[in-house]
Amino acid sequence: MKSRICAILCLLTMLGFVALFVQGQWHLFPLKPLYGYIPVTEKPDFTIDNFASGNYQNCCEDYIRENFGFREFFIRTYNQAAYTCFGTITNENIKEGRNHELYLNMYLDDITGKTLKDHYSTVEEAKADAQRNAQETLRLIKALSLHNIKFLYVFAPSKTLVYPENMPKNYRDSIFDFSLQEYYIELFKENDIPHIDFLNYFRAIKDTVTYPLYPRAGSHWAESVIPFVADSIYRKIEEITDLKMPSVKVVDENITKHYSGPDSELEATMNLLFPLNRPAIPRPIFTLTDTLDADKPNLLVVSDSYFNQLRESPFVKAFNHWDNWLYNRDIYSSRERFNWNQLKREFDAVIVLQEADIVMAIFTAPMYYDFMFGFAQTGQELLEKGYFNEEEAFAIVEEMIISDSVWYSKVKEKAIEWEISEEECLSRSVRYWLDLQKNKIKQPQIEQ
Repeated sequence: MKSRICAILCLLTMLGFVALFVQGQWHLFPLKPLYGYIPVTEKPDFTIDNFASGNYQNCCEDYIRENFGFREFFIRTYNQAAYTCFGTITNENIKEGRNHELYLNMYLDDITGKTLKDHYSTVEEAKADAQRNAQETLRLIKALSLHNIKFLYVFAPSKTLVYPENMPKNYRDSIFDFSLQEYYIELFKENDIPHIDFLNYFRAIKDTVTYPLYPRAGSHWAESVIPFVADSIYRKIEEITDLKMPSVKVVDENITKHYSGPDSELEATMNLLFPLNRPAIPRPIFTLTDTLDADKPNLLVVSDSYFNQLRESPFVKAFNHWDNWLYNRDIYSSRERFNWNQLKREFDAVIVLQEADIVMAIFTAPMYYDFMFGFAQTGQELLEKGYFNEEEAFAIVEEMIISDSVWYSKVKEKAIEWEISEEECLSRSVRYWLDLQKNKIKQPQIEQ
């Protein structure tokens, strides 16, 4: 009997190792991927030199450790046991406060003054830097105004500043008596810089709303507030321009326990086996109304991740085209040509900026230690450089038209209508487009 049990256990052990090997090689069983930053180790190439030095063996060990079969399941099981049995979150960037509220370290470090102390020697030094940045913003606004471009700054709140009472106790007891974001709000008011202060508004209404303004398991504003944020921005644009913007209409509150990505982003990076308790929250479905009489300006947004939810919503439909320079670095655009990662070509950046009717900045609390990620200076420099020399500008715009199938088809149609060659029509279109940008005239792309 003993020998039979040993044989069975030995067989099961061998089958277990075989299953791990097969899953690691071919992933026959689809598993939910881990969220967050996961380093990728490439499978090492075998060479005599690598083997002799021991480097190949070390690389193989690292590769197997990160790619063995059912790795995701085992990690989630470990994380679940640590959280359920000991209340420990294995993701060191997340802390749990009262009522199971999750907070990201970078926001906790901001409200307790750690981030400020890491960047400045004193509060007075931080204030002096903020005052310089406010003046730089005024210079940016002046440079934009010469091109008939309006500027709007949106102060996005943070969960720590809106709901500090739910933070972990050791952080509640260590709240710093100075907020850099609040000081910027004061400076913008003093200098009449067009802005929207969502921080103090959220604080004023947080005890009167039915649902929290921030999700329990997220770090960005709740999806339920996006229609309000969108409509507030439209109304502010109307206030600072002569434009008519659409209105927002919520057609369905969509109360659900199925959370969107942003509403459960911190929970996702905990990589648990089972979901946390999720109270029902609204994920409103909204549309734009009064669109027939509305203008459709061009929008350039310089932001942190707080614009992402607006970018993925009907908000952007109010604009002819939109561009988002995330952290003044990574680029998203409604136009394929300008949808890159990293600013690839300075000329393209000039085009995007000079075409804009509105430049909007959206940033939250921890981002004020790298103010607009240098956009105040970047914007002025791009506007000063303009279109470089005519020959270079002509060649790049010509390439831009040819690469745009819709635009180039219009060129071909005009060539037939005007009874000229496609080359001549293309040349006229390039010259006309450049003239429009120089004179800041909003007209169709092709005119005779």
